Amino acid sequence: MNAIHTEMLYIQRRLDATQAMADAAAGPCARVAHETLAGLYADTLAALAAQLECLIAEAPLTFASRALRSDRSVGLRVLRPAMPRSRLTLKLAC
Repeated sequence: MNAIHTEMLYIQRRLDATQAMADAAAGPCARVAHETLAGLYADTLAALAAQLECLIAEAPLTFASRALRSDRSVGLRVLRPAMPRSRLTLKLAC
């Protein structure tokens, strides 16, 4: 199950990167190619998610960090995302 979870995270990263490339594509042919590839990644991700019905999506983790400001030597505490994507975790069945 951990292997499927790892594969899903990898495919999610590839999907995000491919969608970003489609948005930045210079021409219509490149855009269509990247959108088609993104569709294949999305289909693969959906197929893997269907195999593991006990997986749920959670909000990204956040942690406190100090944002450096030019006018102060001590930064202001802010919350920033730990990672830009959601995590899939196991939902325990009762």
